[in-house]
Amino acid sequence: MLFLFEIGFQEGLGIAIVVCFGLIFFLMIELRTIRKELKTTQPVQSDNSLLRIQAYERLSLFADRISLKNLVTRMHATGYSAEELKAGLTETIRQEYEHNITQQIYVTPEIWKAVTNLKDQNIYIIHHLANTLSAQAQAIDLSRIILEYASRENAELSSVVLDAIQYEVKRIL
Repeated sequence: MLFLFEIGFQEGLGIAIVVCFGLIFFLMIELRTIRKELKTTQPVQSDNSLLRIQAYERLSLFADRISLKNLVTRMHATGYSAEELKAGLTETIRQEYEHNITQQIYVTPEIWKAVTNLKDQNIYIIHHLANTLSAQAQAIDLSRIILEYASRENAELSSVVLDAIQYEVKRIL
């Protein structure tokens, strides 16, 4: 203890400066460690939410693209038979579905089931309506009856699926 009183002002100041630098160095290392921990935990949660929202966006686009009205309008084909149009519409729905199949890992099982049901229902409706036509029917005939069917109230499942997707996204946000 006597030693502390015997050191001069300059030596005491030197020791205080060394201690301060040591403390500052320690705090900087601790701050870096805290920042690394925040970077590794926080972005994972926000990235996960971002991935989920992007998946819901893609599935809402899918639901819109395979709605019967949009599908027939986009695939309007003159000069083809109804059977050829039926095959083209069915193949388009399947390709769109396969293109989005990986989104199922980011969305709830209920939403994925609704998307799958939408695909299956639209294929069924197209086949059912095509089977009501004669074998010589043209693509324009199939287009017309699909559009007539889709114009009925609550005929398309796509609006229900889109509403469910919007509900899920609001829950995330």
